[in-house]
Amino acid sequence: MHLGVFNLTAIFFIFVFVIAEFVTQLEYKAQKQGKTILRIGQLEPSTKICSECGYYNRDLNLSDRDWICPDCGIHHDRDINAAINIRKFALDRQNLIGI
Repeated sequence: MHLGVFNLTAIFFIFVFVIAEFVTQLEYKAQKQGKTILRIGQLEPSTKICSECGYYNRDLNLSDRDWICPDCGIHHDRDINAAINIRKFALDRQNLIGI
């Protein structure tokens, strides 16, 4: 079955609407419980920056699941390192570093 350009465009806008609605509900529930939603940019290089020393690993590929920082020597699991960096990015953007 061939999907026309119109159908793909409609599917895209439905997807964007669903994501927006999810974020709205998440913010509502967080506010109700006294929590804060922190955001970061979609293109932040969270996996490529050493969460320990800040080294930017330009050579890291999507297939690399772990890596060792050439500057400080720490071993990183890609996902855990990204999670630490995402937290740092969000706190920094909200001026909450140090909390």
